[in-house]
Amino acid sequence: MPEVVEITSREYFEAARAAQRLIDGRLTALRSMRAREGVRGQTYEAIGRGTGASDPTRATDERIDAESRIRAELGALEREVEDARAVCRGIRAANPSHPLWGDAIELHYVELMGWAEIGRYLGCTGEAVRRAAYAALDWVDMVGIAAAREGCGQAALF
Repeated sequence: MPEVVEITSREYFEAARAAQRLIDGRLTALRSMRAREGVRGQTYEAIGRGTGASDPTRATDERIDAESRIRAELGALEREVEDARAVCRGIRAANPSHPLWGDAIELHYVELMGWAEIGRYLGCTGEAVRRAAYAALDWVDMVGIAAAREGCGQAALF
């Protein structure tokens, strides 16, 4: 029977952060391809004497192929990020006495914000947000990712 390896909450949220970065990068690449596709140099030379790409649809074909591959990849990445958001919702539901916990985790790991930026956004210091996030990660490690996703607190474990 294969051994089940449990990942830590930090590893889980770092993977979601990496997925969000990949999503952003892929979407940027698609926008860049679309922009290049729309900018074509026009030539007035005789057919066959132009320089560069003589097939005006090549860029479009390449973009369509790339877009198809990227869309397939984006689906899995988006599911990973949405699952992390669900865990953040569970953290909020299970810990109403710690209002920063879910927000700090989601803004840092899913929205890719820095601690100081989150602090300004939430009206506290970046250090307070960082401490809240680490406390939330410790809590998730204690109850488990599945229980955190469901909003189950410590009482549900006993």
